[in-house]
Amino acid sequence: MEFVWKRRWYLQLGCVLILNLAYANLDYQKETPASLGQIDHQCWEVSSHGLVEMKKLKVADTVIDLWDFMMFLKESPKPKHNELFNDLAQNFWDMYVDCVLSRSHGMGRRQLMSPKYSSTYSHRTLEGNY
Repeated sequence: MEFVWKRRWYLQLGCVLILNLAYANLDYQKETPASLGQIDHQCWEVSSHGLVEMKKLKVADTVIDLWDFMMFLKESPKPKHNELFNDLAQNFWDMYVDCVLSRSHGMGRRQLMSPKYSSTYSHRTLEGNY
C-alpha cells in the first residue's frame, strides 16, 4: 500500500512541475538588467573594498582602480586574465548580493554601522536587552 501512495505522490509532483513549466514566464531572462540608479551604492563600495582586501590586490587602492583593473582583465585577449576576471567578478557578486539581501531584510545596517555602534548593539543582543 505504501508503494501506491509514493507513486501517487510522485505523479502529483510531476503534474505540478509540468503545469509550472507550461505557464512559466520565460521572458524574464530577456529583460534588461537594472539601471545604475537601482544599484545600492553603499553595498557596491563595501563589496569592492571587501574584494580588494580578500584577494589582497596590490593594483587597486580605490574602487575606481579596482574597476579599471577589472575592465583590463575582461578585455584582455589572454585566457588567464579572463579566468581571473571571472573569479573576481563572482566573488564580488556574491558579496554584493549578500549585502543587498541583508540590507533589504534589515540585517545589513549592523554590518555597515561604525564599530562603536555595532559593538554596543551586539553586546545588547547577547544580553537580551533590546
